[in-house]
Amino acid sequence: MMVPLQKVIGKGGRLAFRSKQHSLSLCSTERQFFSKSFRVASIVPRPSSPQRPPSSVPPAILRPAYSETGIVPELKIMRPIIHSPESIRSIRLACRRARSVLDAVLSSDRLIQPGVTTDEIDDAVFRLITEPDGFSNTGPSYPSPLNYAGFPKSVCTSVNEVVCHGIPDSRPLEHGDVLSVDISVYTSDGVHGDNCGTVIVLKDGENSISEENEDIQSGHRLVKAAHECLMAGVEVCKPGACLSDIGAAIMDVSDSYGYGSVRKYCGHGIGSEFHCPPFVKHYKNSDKVELRPGMIFTIEPMITEGHYETKMWDDGWTVTTMDGGRSAQFEHTVLITNSGVEILTVPEDVDR
Repeated sequence: MMVPLQKVIGKGGRLAFRSKQHSLSLCSTERQFFSKSFRVASIVPRPSSPQRPPSSVPPAILRPAYSETGIVPELKIMRPIIHSPESIRSIRLACRRARSVLDAVLSSDRLIQPGVTTDEIDDAVFRLITEPDGFSNTGPSYPSPLNYAGFPKSVCTSVNEVVCHGIPDSRPLEHGDVLSVDISVYTSDGVHGDNCGTVIVLKDGENSISEENEDIQSGHRLVKAAHECLMAGVEVCKPGACLSDIGAAIMDVSDSYGYGSVRKYCGHGIGSEFHCPPFVKHYKNSDKVELRPGMIFTIEPMITEGHYETKMWDDGWTVTTMDGGRSAQFEHTVLITNSGVEILTVPEDVDR
């Protein structure tokens, strides 16, 4: 779950205060977009089930400070945290928990198919997070998005032109939909883990790209590009590198595909706070913050078929592309180590 680029949590739980490090300035290599054709998506707001009350979380589960009121405490530290070995251990477990839930959802034939609603995905995510987990060796956890500044659900589900912060609702998924699922957890150690993945929703038995369906072909290409953008950003992370190296690497890949990289929303530090410095831009920028061992943050580029400009629905959360082009997103939480970078949210089948 990403944050607006120029905003951090201010008094009263509002996303209000600008970080000096990240004032918005368009770099000299501002992209010159060209005319190209793509399917204009047509997601419209649908009725959602009532807001999931925080009281539905079992009482024994540790909750973040905002869980009852929706008011996010003001950030007290406006510089990147160098985490202790104990903090790293706790965040690593939280990230493994977040990843295990994401893998369970995205690999589910029951959930990722036409006709399933994102409300149903939210129900499944809530159950998976609030139950014990053997893989990550963590107990029942709290779904971090739930009541964060009033967010009404346990997961963000963003379909087609929805870039981020999509609220699960009653719209059935359709064949060919581009679906991003952003899952975050808050564990009994009092820390968050955060990750996101994107899939193409296909009918049963249609696991390959159909040459006859250009929409699905182009959707696969967009998803592939978004994942490559993420990994390009991860690969430049190491001690002594600059935070700006990440955005440059991501934009090199998005440029090569002719896609946009959203600028208004960014990655973030994570730990006992859900969102904190450093704030990670996914495009070329001049944020010359040195990466140091012990820093933990997310990289989560949102890649668009058309222009990177976005707009927000009246619900105050759902962000879509301005031009209706589809969007795809992948996210990892990473740790800067003495020798390079460790991805804390790798899939279960990847050797750690």
